[in-house]
Amino acid sequence: MSKLTLIPALIALLALTACGTGNGTIGGFGGGGTSGGFTNANLKGNYAYQIVGTDLTTGTVVPFRESGVFVADGNGNVTAGEDDLAEGTTVLSSQVVPTMGGTAYSVSNDGTAVLTLNFADGGGVQVALSVVSSPSVYLVVNELLVPSGLRTVNGTGVIVAQTTAGFTVPSGPFVFRMQNVNTLGTGTAAVGAITVTGGNIAGNEDQNSTGSDSQLTLTGAFNAPDTLGRGTGSFTDSNNVTSPFFYYVVDSGHFHLFADSTGGNIGTGRVVAQTGTALSGSYVFGSDDNYELGGVNRVGQFSAANGNISGGTFDAVVGGTPTLGGTFGASAYSSTGSGRFVVNLTPASGTALQEICWVVNPSLIFFISNDANQEAGTATLQQGNSFSKSSVNGTFGFSMDGFVINSNNTISLLDYTGNAHWDGAGNTQLTAFQNVDGSGAPSGTLNGTYTVMSNGRVAGNVSNLSSNLILYLASGSDGYMLLGDTGVQINGYMGQLP
Repeated sequence: MSKLTLIPALIALLALTACGTGNGTIGGFGGGGTSGGFTNANLKGNYAYQIVGTDLTTGTVVPFRESGVFVADGNGNVTAGEDDLAEGTTVLSSQVVPTMGGTAYSVSNDGTAVLTLNFADGGGVQVALSVVSSPSVYLVVNELLVPSGLRTVNGTGVIVAQTTAGFTVPSGPFVFRMQNVNTLGTGTAAVGAITVTGGNIAGNEDQNSTGSDSQLTLTGAFNAPDTLGRGTGSFTDSNNVTSPFFYYVVDSGHFHLFADSTGGNIGTGRVVAQTGTALSGSYVFGSDDNYELGGVNRVGQFSAANGNISGGTFDAVVGGTPTLGGTFGASAYSSTGSGRFVVNLTPASGTALQEICWVVNPSLIFFISNDANQEAGTATLQQGNSFSKSSVNGTFGFSMDGFVINSNNTISLLDYTGNAHWDGAGNTQLTAFQNVDGSGAPSGTLNGTYTVMSNGRVAGNVSNLSSNLILYLASGSDGYMLLGDTGVQINGYMGQLP
C-alpha cells in the first residue's frame, strides 16, 4: 500500500441542510431538465441498502460501513425502516422515523434523486442516487448524522428492491463474499460456500487477511428476520473466531451481510443461492480492495472452458499507476467439484495472478485474490459473443468512487453517481453528482466519445472526467467501470450487475 497523506477537508455532496431536518431542497443531477418521465413512483416498495464510506471528521481517514432497509410509498415518503452503522468500535442500530406528510425523497424527471432517512436516536443519512437502473440503484452519501453530531463523510453504495415473501430464515446452499476493514487500517477478503439447514450454518471459507489464502471451515447460525427482513447471525471458523453479523433479505436467494463487531472489524458482503458449479464461457470481472488508499482496482475479461483459460484482457490501477490493455495468456484452472476454482491468470507482462473463485451459478462468480492486494470481486457471464459501438445504446445508472493523487502526493477523495447516456454510434454523455473534497455539485453534462472491442472492452474519452474511461460489458447495459488515468484510482459499475 502506498503511503499517501489525506488532505483534511469537508466532504459534502451538496450544500444542503443537515440530515434529519427534512428542510433540504433537492434538484436532479441534471437539474431535472433531462427528459425521462421519472417521478417519486419509481421508488416504491421495500428496499435494502449497503454503504461503504470514509469519515473525515477528525481529520484522519476512518472507515465506516452502513446497511439497512426502508419502505418507500411512491409519494416521496418513507414509512418504516431500520439502519445499522459501524465505525471503529462503535456500532449504532436504530429505527427509521416515518416521515409521512414530509418529503423523505424526491425523484427528478431525469431519474436522479435524493433520499433522507431520519433515525429515532437523532441520527440520519442522506444519499444522492439514480433510479434509472431500478430495481437496483446506485448512491453517493451526502450527509451522515449520528447522535453526537453531523459527520464529514463520503461513500458509495447500492439500494436493492426487496421481495417481502422472502422474509424467512435462509435455507439451502449459498455462496458468500465479504470485505472487512479494522481500526488498524488492514482488512480481510473472504469468499466461500455454506449450507443453511434449520438456521444452522455449515461450510467452507477462503480468507485472505495476511496476504495469502487460508482455507477454513465454518459453522454458525442465521436467526429469523423481523418484519422488515433484517436478522442477526454469526460465523465461527476453524480458528475458533466468531464473527457476528446482521443480514438483510433481498429475496429468498439473496441477502446483504453487515459485520458489526464492536472489536473494530467492520464490513459488508453478500450471500447468494448457489444453483450451479460449472465455469464455462466468457466472463467480465471487477475487483478492488475496499480499505486501502493506494491499493488496486482491476477490470477485465477472460474465457473459460474444460479447465482452461483461453486468454483475455484486463486493465488495472495500482496506487494511481495504470496498466491499460493488458492481456492474459493461456492458463489452467483447477476445481474441487464444489464450485471452488483456483484460476491462474498469466499476464503478457508483470506478475501472475491467482484468484480463488466460488461459482454462484453459471452466470456469476465471487472471488478473492491470493496475494498481498487482498482484492475481492465479482465475475459475470457475458451475454453475447461480439460487441460493437451499437451494443451500447441507451441511458443507464452508474456509480464510481475512489481518489485522485495530487501533485504534492496528497489525495482528494472522489465519488460519482448518475446517468450515462450512450448513442450507439460512439458518443456519450454523463450527468452526475460528484463529491470532491468538500466541493460538491452536479457535474453538468460531460461529453465524450467511445470505441468498443469485440470482447466488450469499451474505451472512452470524456471531457472533464477521464481520457481513459474503461468499461467491460457483461451486456449492452451492464459493465464494470475503471478510470485508467495516471494519479487516479476510481472504479465502479454501470447498469444492472448482479
